[in-house]
Amino acid sequence: MRLSDNGQKVFEARYAQKNENGEIIETFEQAVFRLSRTAASVEDEENKVWEEKFSSVIGDLLFIPSTPIWANIGKPDRPWQPGACFVLAVEDSLDSMYQTLKETAAVFKSGGGVGYNFSTIRPKGALVQSTKGKASGVVELIKLYDASSNMVMQGGVRRGASMGILNVDHPEIIDFIKAKMDGSLTNFNISVGITDAFMEALENGEEWPLVFNGDTYESVSAIELWQLISNAAHACGDPGIIFIDRLQQYNPVPGNPLDCTNPCGEQPLSPGESCLLGSINLAKMINPDGQANFDLLASTVGTAIRFLDNLIDAAQYPLPLIEESTKATRKVGLGLTGLHDALIMAGLAYDSAEGREFAGQLTQYIQQQAHETSRELAKEKGCFPAWEESIFYPDDTRRNAACITIAPTGSVTAMAGCEGYGMEPIFAVAYTKNTNVAGDFEVFSPLFLDECKKHGVTEEVLAEVARQGTCQNVSGIPEDVARIFKGAQDIDNTDHILMQAEVQKYVENAVSKTINLPSTATPEVIEECYLMAYRLGLKGITVFRDGCKKGTVTVGKDKKEENTGSLNRGEILPRPISAHGITQRLDTGCGKIYLTVNYQPDSGKILETFITTGSDGGCLVYTEATSRLISLAIRGGIGVDKVIEQLTGTHSCPSYMLARGKGKGVSAGKSCASAIARKLAQLKKELDVQCNGGSQVLDDKKEDSLICEICGQELNRLEGCYVCNNCGFSKC
Repeated sequence: MRLSDNGQKVFEARYAQKNENGEIIETFEQAVFRLSRTAASVEDEENKVWEEKFSSVIGDLLFIPSTPIWANIGKPDRPWQPGACFVLAVEDSLDSMYQTLKETAAVFKSGGGVGYNFSTIRPKGALVQSTKGKASGVVELIKLYDASSNMVMQGGVRRGASMGILNVDHPEIIDFIKAKMDGSLTNFNISVGITDAFMEALENGEEWPLVFNGDTYESVSAIELWQLISNAAHACGDPGIIFIDRLQQYNPVPGNPLDCTNPCGEQPLSPGESCLLGSINLAKMINPDGQANFDLLASTVGTAIRFLDNLIDAAQYPLPLIEESTKATRKVGLGLTGLHDALIMAGLAYDSAEGREFAGQLTQYIQQQAHETSRELAKEKGCFPAWEESIFYPDDTRRNAACITIAPTGSVTAMAGCEGYGMEPIFAVAYTKNTNVAGDFEVFSPLFLDECKKHGVTEEVLAEVARQGTCQNVSGIPEDVARIFKGAQDIDNTDHILMQAEVQKYVENAVSKTINLPSTATPEVIEECYLMAYRLGLKGITVFRDGCKKGTVTVGKDKKEENTGSLNRGEILPRPISAHGITQRLDTGCGKIYLTVNYQPDSGKILETFITTGSDGGCLVYTEATSRLISLAIRGGIGVDKVIEQLTGTHSCPSYMLARGKGKGVSAGKSCASAIARKLAQLKKELDVQCNGGSQVLDDKKEDSLICEICGQELNRLEGCYVCNNCGFSKC
């Protein structure tokens, strides 16, 4: 039981048990036994046998449970809440809206993400009979929920994440589509619920009625509405598309309507239901000869399904309704990670027909084995309580209404040591990594380097790969290597969608995947992606055009070094005679600190800093020393970006992490130093815009949402989430 360096970082930062001082008191091996012991405790007999089986598949990284399971299960100071996916109903009354908001806070606190379909909410401006006033509408309600998400950490690990869906026939659909184009709603993914009737109207070029409670508010062109969706996704990555009728078409319990998913779209659920997740590590399922080890895969799937099913009974639920609904259908979400690793090991290209066929075979086999295990568990322990209302009654006994889900796997992929997250291709064969000690350096895919070593690829050729960020069309890279080692941006959008469609055939729930598009992609390309997804039977689709949001790691060399002037070594500029200043408050593990940044108003150049503590505590000597050294470094010609790197790279502060674990509203970061660094970075960008590019001020939450909360590196978009290539942290 040994993790990679990155896997160990993720485990210690997010999952390891800590004492009251925030100090780690648990090893990875102990955590594995913690999970296994808890899951085995609900067995009527042979508890020890199952504990050992669960420990074997988890400890050997064959099966990796999801974040809430690692973070909660078996800990004496946490509720044993294993669910990652939740859906809650929102009705059209003030009481319901705020009751759901309260229930959401309970789910967030326990580590889950929540989806809502807001189509029951009357549109903006509609009459409210009880008060004779006008309704605030859907978008304003989502803003309320989004603001609340900032107040509650998901299990003390991350900000609450939500999915907001609005059906395409709602009168407020146009405002909903545009809702994220101004950079707001940073805690929400949003998707339009597309119906088959709308797709028919689109095909026929018809007008589309916007209706609420039987009243038609207006009619719009279906084509223009479709184009508006594509234009918004082109601009900011949202909204996504959920084919709402298709969710209900494949509903295992038709009497429980499905019109919503969890935040990343992979888990359709009825209101009140939850689902717990885990992933099979496909990189461990390939033999040295490139063939799949189906015996190992079968035994791992069987053990994993039993583990997840057991946790439904061992769990402590945030709300009675959720416990009742979850146990009624006993849905689990077994997925996969490292698909691209497996394809590379098998010598198959991600964007080839052979690669898709192999991926389909693996997914189909996982589904078959999962369903067979569910049947065996039903004979042993009984069917799920709603079985008689399900599509399986009366001939097909099942323990679980659904078994397979392809979910985002950011942190668990880092734990597993895979290069491909979930079913995504590797991000790139080479990218630039920022460190605070060694500066910037190029990171290569280990699988790529191993293959290059076998083919005798020279250092000069690798240097060119690093420069371009891709091995495509690089002289000296063998054709067979280039064919297999394509990163997400090297793969055509149609091949992304074809792979998702192939895997979706064998997934009764849904698939979380990002269709990566180059920055040059037009809105028309996005329209084509949406149409292709519908025609291929997908349940939903998310596209992400490179550059539509700030952030992401650097692929290839296209960096501008900061000009730090021409000071001689050891020369220090004098303090400015006069300057403009900005003061910002930061909330830390010990109390409040106040950061003042002085700058030149004409250029926006930062000149010096002052840091003081608030009345509620903090180390005055430390903050004063930090402030002086920052100012000295800047006046000595060291770029602010380099200062930020150094501050970001400090170790985690136990007080800071303890406060965050208790749900206190501390500023982003892992210590006072890293919080100061983040605020400096934000202010520097704002000053650059204010003084050099007009009056626009960057939104703090928008920028902060693209920075890793563990290591401070920038995030890139994968699986509908933002993932850190440095440490594996993910934010949905």
